[in-house]
Amino acid sequence: MDVLAALRRRPSLNLFPIENRLSPRAREALASDAGNRYPYVEGPVTHYGDVMGLSEVYDYCVDLTRRFYGARFGCVHFLSGLHTMYTVITALARPGSRVMVLDPEDGGHYATVTICEGLGYSVSRLPFDRQRLLIDYDALAVRMRERPVDLVYLDASSMLRFPDARLLRQAAPDALLCLDASHLLGLLPAAPRTLVFGGGFDTISGSTHKTLPGPQKGLLVTDNEALARRVRERVPFTASSSHAASVGALAITLEELMPCRVAHAEQIIANARELASQLAQRGFGVAGEGFGWTETHQVWVHIPEEAGPHGWGRLLTRADIRSTTVPLPSSAGLPALRLGTQELTRCGMKEDTMAEVAGLLARVLLRGEAPEAVVADVRALAERFPGVAYVGTPEVTVEE
Repeated sequence: MDVLAALRRRPSLNLFPIENRLSPRAREALASDAGNRYPYVEGPVTHYGDVMGLSEVYDYCVDLTRRFYGARFGCVHFLSGLHTMYTVITALARPGSRVMVLDPEDGGHYATVTICEGLGYSVSRLPFDRQRLLIDYDALAVRMRERPVDLVYLDASSMLRFPDARLLRQAAPDALLCLDASHLLGLLPAAPRTLVFGGGFDTISGSTHKTLPGPQKGLLVTDNEALARRVRERVPFTASSSHAASVGALAITLEELMPCRVAHAEQIIANARELASQLAQRGFGVAGEGFGWTETHQVWVHIPEEAGPHGWGRLLTRADIRSTTVPLPSSAGLPALRLGTQELTRCGMKEDTMAEVAGLLARVLLRGEAPEAVVADVRALAERFPGVAYVGTPEVTVEE
């Protein structure tokens, strides 16, 4: 098998809401010698020498992270979103704590409940309004008065709407509030009701390769020095290496995106709304019409029962269109298409291209064209956008 050939990207349309495209410089960092190196470490009786200056890269990445989100403290030593989740929860919730999370049926991450119960925490679920697809803040306030919790860990993996940090704080004034923003990190610069520390979230953390177009890694930001210290002190006991090459790739991503981070976030959301509208016009059952389809990068499309749980996903895969089907809050627990526009936006696509994308999906899923007959048009569209946008300016850098 030619492994390198299998690993190379081929022209396709990526509607995964959980992936993105690295810039050429970030990819170069991942392939560097730092991939096998540790930064400088010195303890009371230990010394890890580093002649590359990797510690300076770590410090620079932390500084970029703080500035990107307007936070006082940051941490970039996590390996992934799940590693970030585990580290944050175990650092901030003591044994026997009462932890409230979002039920997977309401869009919560599949692993959170299992992790928390395995650690011996008492787990309850955030009240969620499946009609408005929002946390029910009034019901939460009642529950908090009846049985307070120590930590609210908001871990939405499937979400069309942003949480309101101040309403959440008002409903749970005495709990630690931690947002797992794995799906939202690239969108937060355009979400002022969510990117709130004073009177809002105590920590914001998550994976860095979804709407934030970085490497597969994790970060945390906070304005609370004590919480930042507790998380940093926990990291060495959840991973012995934080992968220096990935830290470098994350630093490059943040550096490139910094001057255009708001425009980048706004374009992802605008593309998602237009894609949802175009799909609905073609006859798809799309969630969220009452609030403009979506406020995030995600678009939810309901699958006819006769298509089965995997039918539409398999057809799109054969057409070189990457997608996901998962149960969603709007689909009564049945599988639905959960699409994302973050990589289309990263490639330079804007609203006018979303009609073409929707048309390709309609040809395969509604009109019954053979996926193999659509592949050429899918690849042709993808080949029109071979580069990476939002790398310091809204211009597009063509990959070599």
